Amino acid sequence: MNREDIIEIVKPVIEDRECFLWGVEILRGKKRPTLRIYIESDKGANIDDCENISKDLNYELALEDSFVEDYVLEVSTPGVDRKIFYIEQLDEFLGENFKVKLRQAQDNIKNFEGFIRNHSEDKFTIDCKNGSHIIKFSDTELCRLNPSFDDILRMGENYGRQ
Repeated sequence: MNREDIIEIVKPVIEDRECFLWGVEILRGKKRPTLRIYIESDKGANIDDCENISKDLNYELALEDSFVEDYVLEVSTPGVDRKIFYIEQLDEFLGENFKVKLRQAQDNIKNFEGFIRNHSEDKFTIDCKNGSHIIKFSDTELCRLNPSFDDILRMGENYGRQ
């Protein structure tokens, strides 16, 4: 089963609980794969949301014939150092500090750290100490928010929420 099929199955279950899908990771384990589902909510997803959605998904995935029988399901919030799965997710974090890792080096650089200034449909601009770089989102292996923990302590629950 591919990522799109999984998204098609899990998205309605998550939305029934007044949350939304942040992202999906499929990790190949030594004995069995792990399906990691990240959820978020406009009011902030919590442990109860993760628990309820996990129970619902276990039931829903068990009914799905094409799904792998033996897997580990993890349901989590993306956290303050969230991974960005879709370029649109950058919208609420423009001006924030990010760590970006590319699949292949661009101008002999594979790892970037800086502030994401803007984005288009498929590219974003990151301002680093060594200058600005325009990066195609599909070339990223990882794009992760790199929060200032001082800002988190100062802003509390409001961090990352506009």
